[in-house]
Amino acid sequence: MATHPITIESAGGEYMESVLVVAWAAKPGDHLKTGDLLVTVETAKAATEIEAERDGWLTEIFFEEGQEAPVGAVLGTLSDSEITGIGTAATTSGAVAAGAPLSTAAPDDGVAAAAKARVVASPLARRLARAGGLDLGGIAGTGPRGRIKQRDVVAALADEARQAGSLVEKAAGEIRAAAVRKAEPPVRVSDPTVLLHGFAADRTAWRQVIPLLPADVEAVALDLPGHGSQAAAPAFGIEAIALALSDRLEALGISRAHVVGHSLGGAAGLALAALGRVAVRSVTLFAPGGLGPEIHGGFVAGLTEASSPEALDQWLGFMVADRSVLPDGYARAALRQMQRTGNAATLRAMADTLFPHGTQAFSLAQSLAGLAVPTRIVWGRSDRVVPAGHAARAPGFAAVHLLDGVGHVPQMEVPALAARLISETVRSAG
Repeated sequence: MATHPITIESAGGEYMESVLVVAWAAKPGDHLKTGDLLVTVETAKAATEIEAERDGWLTEIFFEEGQEAPVGAVLGTLSDSEITGIGTAATTSGAVAAGAPLSTAAPDDGVAAAAKARVVASPLARRLARAGGLDLGGIAGTGPRGRIKQRDVVAALADEARQAGSLVEKAAGEIRAAAVRKAEPPVRVSDPTVLLHGFAADRTAWRQVIPLLPADVEAVALDLPGHGSQAAAPAFGIEAIALALSDRLEALGISRAHVVGHSLGGAAGLALAALGRVAVRSVTLFAPGGLGPEIHGGFVAGLTEASSPEALDQWLGFMVADRSVLPDGYARAALRQMQRTGNAATLRAMADTLFPHGTQAFSLAQSLAGLAVPTRIVWGRSDRVVPAGHAARAPGFAAVHLLDGVGHVPQMEVPALAARLISETVRSAG
């Protein structure tokens, strides 16, 4: 019998000391296939999903949901064979026994205590609190299950500054400087960049791009209504989608943001900007919907009606110019995710509203023309889902990039270029 460690060796390409365990998708004793989701962890920038690299049984969990783990630590183990009587072991000694030391410090340096029940806060919130000498125990978190986020620490420090008679602007400047003190000169923490995926996908569509974004670009990837974590909350019509997204952003405390959208997500981003409830700072669109009536109806139907990995694989291959960019087992994993969320019928109902008879039933050309912020449109010349010719309808102020050898999903086909274009648009907003 052999066991294999479950680790995260980096945190989205950024400098991070720890990650927060958000959710385990399996429990000890569960059998998993290669590509199955194991655990979701969160850094200061975004959530990262860790998948099984091989078939096996989840043997042990060393860090429970809500606990922080040092980058490189063993989060749990997979076994080649089934073992009875296994369970969780959220202790550092178990992780070290699995083959990866958590720290070079002595065993009694407090790391074990940190793995126990504690105030739940993001790693960035903890760093900001330490820099400002703030006790997290007195802060009410606004995140899920009371989790303390960066904005909560910023608000608490600003409140302390006001009580001391200091200027809020000065306090905010000190907070931002502490958050990015690794940069010289300090880089301003920008408004968050909201990433919106395409039809029948979910927020993991950006998983290849997020690690390539600069450290000062805070990425917030959202699931569209009826998709992913929002499978039970569909929205019918592009305006309804924009309203739902606006409500989600308001709940997250985001009133200003840069918007990045792909396909249906691009259309949703334009509708969100036109709605006006969120101050949009810049817009980056990848093969966006809403600039013309044409769309490949067979592709839309194929995504929602495929009942086998082989059938779905044909349509996933249709969306890229080069099939080799699709990971092995991608269709199987995508179909399993759709079956897990149970949203196939929801997606078909949304498609009937958004794309009846293979036609885009909405137009956002006027919303695009009305933008007064930096705008960039990226399209693959080999896009067979939404014609690249729609890019010709972009207003003169928008930067347009037509990419050779790229299909409908530039963020998957050329992720490094996609990340570069996003960051350039964000930074051009000042």
